[in-house]
Amino acid sequence: MSIRELSSNMNRILKIFRRIPIIRGQFLIFIFIILCSDIIYADAGNSGMAFLKIPSSARSAATMTVFSQMSGAPSSLFENPVGIKTDHPYFTFSHNVWFADVSGDVIALSLPSKKGAFACGLNFVRIPGIEVRDKPSNDPLNTIEAQYLTAAVGYSHSIFNKLELGGTIKYLYESLYTECGRGAALDVGVQWNAPSSLDISLLIRNLGFMSALYEEKTVLPLIFQIGIVRPEIFVEGPLNVSVGLNLGSNLTTGESKAQVGAEIGIKKILFIRGGFEHIGSINRSSLGFGLKVKRFQLDYALLF
Repeated sequence: MSIRELSSNMNRILKIFRRIPIIRGQFLIFIFIILCSDIIYADAGNSGMAFLKIPSSARSAATMTVFSQMSGAPSSLFENPVGIKTDHPYFTFSHNVWFADVSGDVIALSLPSKKGAFACGLNFVRIPGIEVRDKPSNDPLNTIEAQYLTAAVGYSHSIFNKLELGGTIKYLYESLYTECGRGAALDVGVQWNAPSSLDISLLIRNLGFMSALYEEKTVLPLIFQIGIVRPEIFVEGPLNVSVGLNLGSNLTTGESKAQVGAEIGIKKILFIRGGFEHIGSINRSSLGFGLKVKRFQLDYALLF
């Protein structure tokens, strides 16, 4: 098996994570995520570093990331940088466990400033136990591990009263067998608090490059996206409903996407969530819930 074939297989594995259940428990500054599912392979596509498109939280997964532009959590650093704005220091640690010992870790910190917020974070994914063969056999020549890393810093700033600008700079690293690839990418987002209580955002992700991995450069998934969110439709009663829509395109593969999501909050304790996504010829749905009691929060999401 060549390095090129191994790299292609790794991206196929990473692409299926968007179809697996996610559970998150949060207490103060700690977040723990467990993911497990039957293996369902999605279309491989023509871009690499597929882990860059994996939702970074259970709420994002349950609502197809439509609320990442206004989440207020440091994990938005990896989805939409305008969403990192917060009025208090916020530290997040996530540990992810998938099938076949595949694991990932996310750590992020956001700090408020006078008109915005700073954030920094790491996203690390490892895929162990990859068997290398040059011909069909029971015994592999070697067993290797693929590793993917993103180190990111971001800033969100209020330009005017109703306009927010955010940016994330990312260092990218991938290691496969004896080969390593390095690169850098930029995410830029703008959010406008429009009339009628609409939040409208424009986002471009993964504008950058990668060095060659075994004589071939990994192509980043360059994504352009428009997001529209109507938060807090009912604010006077016990119910609070938010809905959102993302329309975007993967400029690398030419695939278009549409994502819709909704969240129903009941007395700010119980949250019921759902979403739908159409990318290219693939449709996905999601369901989830959240339970918040004082400083404890539990979120669950299922993508299918």
